[in-house]
Amino acid sequence: MKMQLISLTLENFKCYEHTEFRFDGRNASIFGANGTGKSSIYDAFTWLLFGKDSKGSAKSETLKPIFTSGENEGKVKDSGAITSVEVVLLVDGVERKLKRTYYELWSTKRGSAEKTRDGHSSDYFVDDVPCKKNEFARRVGEIIDEDRFKLLTNLFFFPETLPWQKRREVLFDVAAVATDEEILASDARFAPLASALRGLTLDDYRKKLAAQRKGLNKTREDTPARLDECKKTIGDLSGIDFDALERQRAGAQERRTAAQREVDQAEHDGGRTDLQNQLAGIRNELGRLENENAAHRLAQQQAQGSDETAQVRQSLNAVRVQVGRRQSDLEYLRGRQKSLEGEVAACRAKWNEIDREEFKGGVCPTCGQALPKDKLEAAVAGFEQDKARRKGEAVEAANRAKAALKGIQEDIAKLEQELVEDLKQAEELAARLQQLESAPKTEITDMEDYAVRKAELEFQAAAIHAELDGLAKETAARVQTCRSALADADRELDRLSGELSKKAALEYAAKRMDELREQAAVASDELNKLDGILFLCEEFTRYKVKFIEESINRRFSTVRFRLFREQINGGLEDCCDVTVDGVPFGDGLNTGARFNAGIDIINTLSRHYGAQVPLFVDNAESVAPLAQADTQVIRLVVSENDKELRCELTDGGLH
Repeated sequence: MKMQLISLTLENFKCYEHTEFRFDGRNASIFGANGTGKSSIYDAFTWLLFGKDSKGSAKSETLKPIFTSGENEGKVKDSGAITSVEVVLLVDGVERKLKRTYYELWSTKRGSAEKTRDGHSSDYFVDDVPCKKNEFARRVGEIIDEDRFKLLTNLFFFPETLPWQKRREVLFDVAAVATDEEILASDARFAPLASALRGLTLDDYRKKLAAQRKGLNKTREDTPARLDECKKTIGDLSGIDFDALERQRAGAQERRTAAQREVDQAEHDGGRTDLQNQLAGIRNELGRLENENAAHRLAQQQAQGSDETAQVRQSLNAVRVQVGRRQSDLEYLRGRQKSLEGEVAACRAKWNEIDREEFKGGVCPTCGQALPKDKLEAAVAGFEQDKARRKGEAVEAANRAKAALKGIQEDIAKLEQELVEDLKQAEELAARLQQLESAPKTEITDMEDYAVRKAELEFQAAAIHAELDGLAKETAARVQTCRSALADADRELDRLSGELSKKAALEYAAKRMDELREQAAVASDELNKLDGILFLCEEFTRYKVKFIEESINRRFSTVRFRLFREQINGGLEDCCDVTVDGVPFGDGLNTGARFNAGIDIINTLSRHYGAQVPLFVDNAESVAPLAQADTQVIRLVVSENDKELRCELTDGGLH
């Protein structure tokens, strides 16, 4: 969308009782001393469109002209006057007329002869057709919405007024910033990190690593206290004579063995023990058979080469992501190259047009007589001086465009070479992947005799179970006698085992000390590995910062954005600082640089949104030269010699 200001008519608006400005879609400079109403022109334009002044205020108390001196100073000159602003625009080549009025409502109450003010009202017109407020707002919104209008017509709205979080959102939209997955895929050294994320965001993955690190740290820190506990146990149990206790338990065990043998003969006569041993052997044989068959199937899977196929496919996807990013950047840079080439050609044509101009002011404009020699020479000299100045401005503008064009061309050459290399690599990987995927696959099968052998062993086990179930028991009296002797032996063994268990505690404490030392060593190794991954996360974070900032900054000529700020602890904090040559926009940047930085931002946003809106530059006298804007520019210039406003059109007609 391209919007050009044709004319602006003000009636009873602020300091104006009636005035009309003709711009005819051209750039213009409006000169006037302080207090002559230059800023009110911009206020009128924004009030007409959105009911607010250029600073965003919707207050209506200051709309009408007031007395500036005398006994009525500060009062409205004519309360009954109708305030109106009318504009004629050229929108994409189609002329549109908009008008807004504001007036007081008065009425005479019953029983009173005096009129009282009831409030205010407004009327709205589109192409001279009256409409409601909501319809007017909708029709204006079809041309451009208020937020985008502020971005494209106010030099300082984006870098100063807009919250930094919103600035980041706009910049990320302009540059189509890549996702973490795409950025990871752009550099091979982050492949381990991309694989480890497994669907997690980088922040969540770092939280996961931090939790693991906390657990390992606890293991390493708790080890000294646990070692002290083991040392105390060893000191308490070292004085017990475990050899004597072992001899006593051996005698008790012999007695128990004899008693157990009597019990076994009573309860398991008929070869029950042999059958149980046979059953255990069959179960072991079944286990070995299952293990052999599992190894057989695993060998078949490994022969298929599935690991290499997955690795080649992952590499190919990474290269394709990189190709897409480079192609997107090339498309943008080629568009900028074409635009800059057009700027150079336009500057060259403008220089030639100025160079062909000839002096035609040899007569007095009042009386029509030829100018005296001294005045003629002064007029010729002034003409040539102005001509040389304008030609110089055209050359400077062309040189700026050429410098920018050179940088763009270098970036294009570099990206084209990198794209060729990526496409070649992708072709090689695709060929290898096709080769792997087209290789014949065989079905994974069991061993040839696996089913038969398993069925035979299960049949044998079932037969032994049946035989065991069929054995008869000894008589109750014999079993009771044998069990009584066995119980006496068990009680003695329990007492001795209780004492000897302290030996196991002593041995366990010694073994536990070795385990604790080993766990501490393993925890230290794991901590080192985690620290390596965390370092890779930090490296990626900084790479991502550079990647995103470069992606955004290459879309601007002079302005650069810092999107992350390093904290004292080494971490990164989101921000959106606007700078020019390293100098912050709001701290230390001179007036001219601030103005030209704002124009650079508006040029980029206009290209992104495909919208050109008239740009008002207040206090333009403080900037020389003013950067080239890709839209109609209305300069508001403080000129103490101009006690009344003077408007000069500074370029060609509608375009």
